[in-house]
Amino acid sequence: MTGDLDWDAARDAALHAFAPLPVATLRLAVARHAAPAADVRAPGPLPHYDSSAMDGWVVRGGGPWRLVPTGAVLRDGGAAVVVTGGAVPPEATAVVPVERGSVQDGTLTADAPRPGAHIRREGEEADAGSVLVTAGTRLSPAHLAMLAVAGLDEVRARRAPAVTAVLTGDEVVLSGMPGPGRVRDAFGTMIPAAVTGLGAAAATTLRCGDDPAAIAAAIRSSTADVVVTVGGTGRSGADRLREALAVCGAETVFEGVAMRPGHPALLVRLDDGRPLLALPGNPLAAVVVLLSFLPPLLAGLTGATAEPLPTAPAGEELPGWPGGTSVLPARRASAGLTRAAAVRPNMLRGLAAADVLAVVPPGGAPAGAPIRCIPLPW
Repeated sequence: MTGDLDWDAARDAALHAFAPLPVATLRLAVARHAAPAADVRAPGPLPHYDSSAMDGWVVRGGGPWRLVPTGAVLRDGGAAVVVTGGAVPPEATAVVPVERGSVQDGTLTADAPRPGAHIRREGEEADAGSVLVTAGTRLSPAHLAMLAVAGLDEVRARRAPAVTAVLTGDEVVLSGMPGPGRVRDAFGTMIPAAVTGLGAAAATTLRCGDDPAAIAAAIRSSTADVVVTVGGTGRSGADRLREALAVCGAETVFEGVAMRPGHPALLVRLDDGRPLLALPGNPLAAVVVLLSFLPPLLAGLTGATAEPLPTAPAGEELPGWPGGTSVLPARRASAGLTRAAAVRPNMLRGLAAADVLAVVPPGGAPAGAPIRCIPLPW
């Protein structure tokens, strides 16, 4: 697909252009950001048994209650010590919290609790067989903890993809103040953090200059599921990425997106079937392209459900760009979204002050209009 593509169409292409990763049995410890291939159901009731919600005493009947050893059968007027999470025998009436009772000479006195007080009933969170996680949900740490509590050790899912970032540029320096014609590296720490924040399993970084053979070698050396390159997407004599992609037998998915910044975004399929997302070399433009198109790309590879972007009201009039979509660093405030300052493609101050990217349509938006937002992944 060549020619400038609409921003939403480019996101849709990233979502659907590549085959999902295979389904595998994953241990919960390595399943973060994976997406289950089918609904995950509770193997048994949750909780698994009646348990106490408080430290205190299980009691039967009205008080006062005579203490019996823990584990003994409770009869009317009986009580036994219990801790939070401890099993509550079926004959118990309620639990008396430790701070509400007192024991003297083996007798517990307290105000009579209502029947069932402070007892967590078996299955009150989920019945056996009920859906805990729906297919296509990207697994968060909270999901994984819930599945573990439910008694599961593994899940059938498509794993989170790994990403390699190939950073190009003969002019890039890694430390100190760059001289004329040189630029300081802006991507070595930001890109890996952003990639993992967006849901990749891991991010590695490779560096090379602007030699096409070196770029192609770096791309081919990666074993990651996704390759992201930075720089070289323009068409000047110094931009050699396309030559490297030709060496890699790349097939274009889209080339050029009607967006600002980030117009020279490029998505291709390498000859081994893997996706490569090429970011422009200007720092803000690179981040805008990454956050626009890597999330749907990862969702497609994992089979995750593509969630719509959240919206927030514009806190001021947001002018549009007639040529396409504007994606601008912005801040959310009580009055709505406000644009950050210093948002030219080569600038990062606006991004550093922002908490979202605002997606502004070509016609712009008046104050109060709902604006789609891309949350920043850090």
